[in-house]
Amino acid sequence: MAKQPIKQNKVNADEKIVLEVTIEIPKDSKIKYEFDRKSGKIKIDRILYGPNSYPQNYGFIPEALDWDGDELDILVFADQSIQPGVVVPARILGALEMVDGGETDTKLIGVIDCDPRWAHVNEIEDLSPHELDIIKEFFETYKRLQKKNVLVRKFQSKAWAIHEYNECCELMKKYGSLPKEEFLKTMKKVHPDKYR
Repeated sequence: MAKQPIKQNKVNADEKIVLEVTIEIPKDSKIKYEFDRKSGKIKIDRILYGPNSYPQNYGFIPEALDWDGDELDILVFADQSIQPGVVVPARILGALEMVDGGETDTKLIGVIDCDPRWAHVNEIEDLSPHELDIIKEFFETYKRLQKKNVLVRKFQSKAWAIHEYNECCELMKKYGSLPKEEFLKTMKKVHPDKYR
């Protein structure tokens, strides 16, 4: 299991990268659970306003801090709905570039690593275009009734995703103890390119 940041120059196209992911939201749920780093608890943040439900299991990577001030998010493809708080071995396939409310909010894309039904899926290209369209459509529309702006850019490769993971691990090491608002205030000054 990879628990420490993986050096970018060691990542090969055929390399299998598995991370321990904590599930926040089960596949097909309309409940937006969210991990609270301060209390260590998973709480209900809201019920999705529209007809959408999460198309895959949705979790976070505890050792990686994204630019939005929360742990780095990941969608984990699996046939089963996995309950909140469960740790899952997830094989990284790629990522989806997103900006949510003006903040970089990357979603890594992974697949459950302990199910042989998914053993053939090692790159984001191994997922069907339709499955990727479902993911993109979900994130483009799931906050529309909240009148919130989400910009979904494009899917990225496994190498890109690992680079993002490494960067977010460094952010967690340096800034993980800061309150979210203080982190965002600092990052907007130091890295304005991440906030548009």
